Amino acid sequence: MIAPERWYEYQKNYQKYGLDMKPKPETRIRSRRKRSSKKITLPIGSGKKVAFSMVLAVGIAMIVLIIITAYTANLRYNINSMIKENSALMGEIENLQVKVYSANNVDYIESKATSELKMAYPSDKDRVYITSDDIPEEGFSDIIKEKAYN
Repeated sequence: MIAPERWYEYQKNYQKYGLDMKPKPETRIRSRRKRSSKKITLPIGSGKKVAFSMVLAVGIAMIVLIIITAYTANLRYNINSMIKENSALMGEIENLQVKVYSANNVDYIESKATSELKMAYPSDKDRVYITSDDIPEEGFSDIIKEKAYN
């Protein structure tokens, strides 16, 4: 057991120093000097010149920002006009594709041949066969129609 005097000393050291039970190293007390009231001057120049140069720099930055904004607006206008032209061309391409499809349609070709060129399907009497083996069992025009529509 510890003597009561030592116990009280132990508690005081514990409260004062913590777990290490050792005193902290003494810190030097710095003498506070009176600061002189000298102004620190920069080699840039006087305050008016610095303020003027700062205003000038900000003004130039704003002008550059306006120029960049105008340039991007011009680019956006050009892009939008190209998109508009592109959509007009795509519509024209679709119209031409419809015309090509309708011109290649069998019904359209048949109606053109019968109306404008006065063509007609031959009858059985109007056909000429080289040999008797070449004569089809069904009508020749019916075979051609089937092949055209299938």
